[in-house]
Amino acid sequence: MSLSGDTREKIGPAPLLRDPMNALALAIVGLQILIAICAFPFLPDTVPIHWNIAGQADGFASKWVNTLLFPLLSIGLYLLLRFVTSVGPRLGGRNSAAANTQLRTVLLVAILLFMLIVQLCVTAISLGIPVDITFVLNLAVSLLFIVIGNFMGKLRRNFWMGIRTPWTLASEVSWERTHRIGGWLFVAVGLIGIPCSFVPALRFWVIVPLIILVSVFLTGYSYVCYRQHATEEGEPLSPPFDRANEE
Repeated sequence: MSLSGDTREKIGPAPLLRDPMNALALAIVGLQILIAICAFPFLPDTVPIHWNIAGQADGFASKWVNTLLFPLLSIGLYLLLRFVTSVGPRLGGRNSAAANTQLRTVLLVAILLFMLIVQLCVTAISLGIPVDITFVLNLAVSLLFIVIGNFMGKLRRNFWMGIRTPWTLASEVSWERTHRIGGWLFVAVGLIGIPCSFVPALRFWVIVPLIILVSVFLTGYSYVCYRQHATEEGEPLSPPFDRANEE
């Protein structure tokens, strides 16, 4: 027994390589670095880096941009979600923090896989391999939304992940209800986006407006839930963020 008499299990960061999902995230980043190194000698001096909605390249840069951009983005994302979030301010108790830690790694792997797909697509085009980038991106975004939607309802209130409006951060009820319906809507956007990926005229013209519509709806819905709960419970409209820690 410790001197403080606290026998509760302490929650600490899991060893980096003992967490299978974290090991997978590191493997994806390593694969991105390997692809960049192997492709660099074969890339032309100038490569496309931006495409319009029709899939035509309209922006070009040095091959160094293609080589460094995606690995650096993934490394930065990994460091942000793995380390920075663990030292930031927390909402809720220890159980919420532990649940978010597990979900954070799963979502990190999904996003890194998306980044890997984009990197492979862009590198292939730079090497002269014909790839329909609008199809790949629309399909990858749709699948990413399905994955995120399936885990969104399990997220607990925090400053780093999820639908972070002033009202979801201030109210546990608003957070839970908004993320529950948000998960269903994200999955719906992904399911609609998959068949649209096979129809060039419907690709970004369908999924982008849907994403904007869902974002606007969830923002308004979080406010309605917050006001409704505050009115029913007679709570102040601006409760302190540390309220959950006092319960």
